[in-house]
Amino acid sequence: PFLRSLRRNFPGARISLLLKAGLESFLEGQGLADEFIPVQVPWARHFHRWRKYNPFSLDWISLARTILAVRKRQFDWAFSGRMDVRDNFLLWLTGARRRIAYGIAGGSSFLTDQITPNLSRPHRADLWLQLLKAVCISPTPEPGGFRLTSTDAAFAQAFLSERGIPRNAFLVGIHAGARITTRRWGDGRFAEVTRRLLKETDAHILWFSEPGASIQAPELERCHSVSLDFRRFLAVLSRCRLLVCNDSGPMHLANLLSVPVVAIFGPQRPEWFGPKGPHDRVVIRSEFSCRPCFDYCIYDQPYCLRAISPDEVHASVQSQMNEIRQSDSTDIRHVDSSEPIYVA
Repeated sequence: PFLRSLRRNFPGARISLLLKAGLESFLEGQGLADEFIPVQVPWARHFHRWRKYNPFSLDWISLARTILAVRKRQFDWAFSGRMDVRDNFLLWLTGARRRIAYGIAGGSSFLTDQITPNLSRPHRADLWLQLLKAVCISPTPEPGGFRLTSTDAAFAQAFLSERGIPRNAFLVGIHAGARITTRRWGDGRFAEVTRRLLKETDAHILWFSEPGASIQAPELERCHSVSLDFRRFLAVLSRCRLLVCNDSGPMHLANLLSVPVVAIFGPQRPEWFGPKGPHDRVVIRSEFSCRPCFDYCIYDQPYCLRAISPDEVHASVQSQMNEIRQSDSTDIRHVDSSEPIYVA
């Protein structure tokens, strides 16, 4: 939403995006940025603290080279919505004339424009949008609108047809993975929900896993194992009517594709990082005062997740499926302007 608003209000601007190496192909063709600059910031790596901050490591040398290249571009504006002193320092190093970010976590001296966050809207997407007020843009959240190509659409249809899935089938995606272990509800619990959905409905289940992952789909009729590269995963995910998942990357990708989600939350706070779609649901146990704990749990296991039963998730999924089927009768979803856009 931030990049889309920036592009719409400043169509003649040249927008460069610093991003993790390997993600360029994800955003190419979206019309959001003119240039992608791969960068690996050492503090984002999952290493021991000493290795992260060793100034003689290859990561720091690579970052220094990237900063020198960025400074040569002589940017007018630089933004960061991460509320991190290290990111503010990185903005200062770019040499941009205006450096717009939040200073509440330190590093305000590195900024030219220190933005005061609207704490009534703490979601990270909203915090990024609030930065636009510094350049006289009124932030307006815009769900979905991610562009897939006609080639993507053709692949998704062929993929489903090869598995004997009818065009009018109700497709439910299941993604049991998450990069952070403490955010995984459990393969067995997802499998139990899958078994009940297949028994009680006519839906087809797409059991997503990353290539090389050890997660195995339940061997059941109408349950299809899907392990694809990133772009093809997006294409097939876009055909789902619903995604059931953890607090994970696929949850946010489903939002970009306007696919409703039932997201199972444990250690993180959904008001900060939860799904943003109008039909999304979050299953969470609110009684755990230790939330949030981010990447590490203070106990031997994440009880905030373990306390969530398959019955709770199944009930939420069934309710969501009924709601989607009802909306089909009035054709609400099919005229939604936030549907994935397919371009040649």
